[in-house]
Amino acid sequence: MSPLRRQLQSFLHIEPARPAIGAGLRAALAVGVPMAVAATLHLPAATWVGLAGLFVTLVDRGGPYRDRALAMGAMTLLGAGVGLVSAAHLPAWAAVALTLGWVSACGFARSYGDTPGFLGVVLANYSVVSLSLPAHDFSDALARSGLFMVGGVWAMLLSLLLWPLRPYRPARLSIARCYDVLAERADEVGRWPLEGPAATALTVPAVPWEPRIRQSLETASSVLAATRRSRVGESGRGEHLLVLREGADALVPLLVALTETLEMAPREPRYLALRAEVQRALAELATGLRRVSLALEKGEDVHARKACGPERVRHALEMLEAEAPLPEPARAAYAHTHALLCRLHEYTVAVLDVAARLEDGKPVPEALPLGPRSEAAPSPSLLEPLRENLNPGSVIFRHALRLGVSAALATALVRGLGLDHGYWVIITVIIVLQPYSGLTLQRSLQRVAGTLLGAALAAGLVALVKDPVVILVAIMVLFAVAMSVQPLSLPAFQVLLTPAIVLLSELQSGDWDLAGVRIVNTLLGGVLALVCARLLWPSPEHLRFPEQVATALRADRDYLCQVAAARSDAEPAVREARRRMGLALLSAEASFQRVLSEWKGPAQQLEPVMALLTYARRLTSAVTALSTGGRGPGAPDLEPVARYTTAVLDEVASAVEQRRAPAPLPPEAPPLEGDALSRTQGERLVRQLSVLHHAAQRLPPALLT
Repeated sequence: MSPLRRQLQSFLHIEPARPAIGAGLRAALAVGVPMAVAATLHLPAATWVGLAGLFVTLVDRGGPYRDRALAMGAMTLLGAGVGLVSAAHLPAWAAVALTLGWVSACGFARSYGDTPGFLGVVLANYSVVSLSLPAHDFSDALARSGLFMVGGVWAMLLSLLLWPLRPYRPARLSIARCYDVLAERADEVGRWPLEGPAATALTVPAVPWEPRIRQSLETASSVLAATRRSRVGESGRGEHLLVLREGADALVPLLVALTETLEMAPREPRYLALRAEVQRALAELATGLRRVSLALEKGEDVHARKACGPERVRHALEMLEAEAPLPEPARAAYAHTHALLCRLHEYTVAVLDVAARLEDGKPVPEALPLGPRSEAAPSPSLLEPLRENLNPGSVIFRHALRLGVSAALATALVRGLGLDHGYWVIITVIIVLQPYSGLTLQRSLQRVAGTLLGAALAAGLVALVKDPVVILVAIMVLFAVAMSVQPLSLPAFQVLLTPAIVLLSELQSGDWDLAGVRIVNTLLGGVLALVCARLLWPSPEHLRFPEQVATALRADRDYLCQVAAARSDAEPAVREARRRMGLALLSAEASFQRVLSEWKGPAQQLEPVMALLTYARRLTSAVTALSTGGRGPGAPDLEPVARYTTAVLDEVASAVEQRRAPAPLPPEAPPLEGDALSRTQGERLVRQLSVLHHAAQRLPPALLT
């Protein structure tokens, strides 16, 4: 695929998400009400209240109320402080120096996560506006900061108080998403063809459901932890939600193992009725999981219903055995399928019981079949992100420095040329520059295209009508729709936000020809950002990708070692190793997506890279299937296979990290002793390991140099 076509697809891509209608309405009211009051009372300075409402609304990224309040409060207070700089009337050299230091510091806020990083971007933009639109004197700047605080408080009231305040609502929705993903996967596996070669099923798991469930679980954990921290000492509903989140995590390996087992099970016509019963059992499972989700989302009264799916599978298996003895591999595979369905049903009944107690507050049952609870991770030190990223090798450190230098160069250019509304050049540079080169190009093209379309829309509106009341209504509508579609499409958000900001500026200044100025300044800022991204400490993703892959392979190795040493798949050490492995694979896959945005060679050269990542994940699924077989007396000894696999994974990880081909595979893998199913699972693991090794041998040189 050509780079231009890839960028066009990115521009037109729609995310599978819900529109944020509430956020859109809040944005319209946060900006529109102060503007309407200012227009009614003929108070031009009061428009700063609307600008503050916009900035504070933008940093409301959702999630726990506590986190939202902290982000919006920080924007209100820091924005009021930043606004005082407008009284300084700095000379050009001082403005450049201040921009360099402040914007670099704002860029470094990304080390604390996405929301602080976005807050830093908004603060950097507001500082640019404050420097470019100086106040008459200190009292004028003080009044402007006071108005900014009023606008910020107004936006916080809209977001946190005037809308229904339900502290556990964000946590409930994030946990419900976990059960939705699990239900979708159960339905997906239940739709596999009943007959045909096993290879037919092998193409289905290419749908990346494992990354989605791991991401959903991590989001649920962080949201729930933040919610419970703000309600110290309270149990009850928080305890119920914690158990439901743990229950979703406990269901994941069972569903992975069921998928692996069904892929290995024979698919001849003789097993048609048995597989049909398995499909019905999976449909029942999906229904139960969705009922948990409904209890979390809407508070519906749910109770466990009797599920006959596992019993019907057992009966169908007995009927087949009565007709004629089954081959040992088939009997073992379908017996394990039945056992996994029974455990899935047992876990689903348990979480349904907990979900049924959500509304009435009944205590969580003492004995639950979900395994031991995971201990909450300790909160990181406030200085830990600084220590991790305050070094020249850090991507965030280099990005922050590049951002500050680029903004300073843009400030010098604007001051030197005396550009009209030149702060749009600087703002474009700050918004466009990303930590990764490919994302910078993508964001630049999106912003330029969005500005062109949005400015054309603004010019069309101004040509049709110049009535301030109609323009104000149009601004509110544009802000509302822009914020609503932001989760669906960033380019659409940009297209709609541009005319709203242009019209807002025109309404304040009375200059109805600003759309063309906005286009020119945005183009200049986009070009400057691309040049700076190329020349100032570039961070091409292909230089980091091998380390990300090596980390994922070593996490695979550690997971297998924990499974081999454990007595149960529910042991905390196994669950933590599985979590670390999932996060490492997520990071490697995200890195590969960034490589795609930068890649200029033939697409065919990336096939080994995709195969490497795919089989790293499939190897993990094979290990998970082994972990659910039980580690009691009579269980197969995994140590020989684990030693062989870890040696190969270590070699492949080192080879990828050192940019060389891995050494040949050892001559022969040790067989896994045990029943037919265990032997088949061991053979499958070794086979996937060999495919992974072969993919590492074929990695393109351009990616490793």
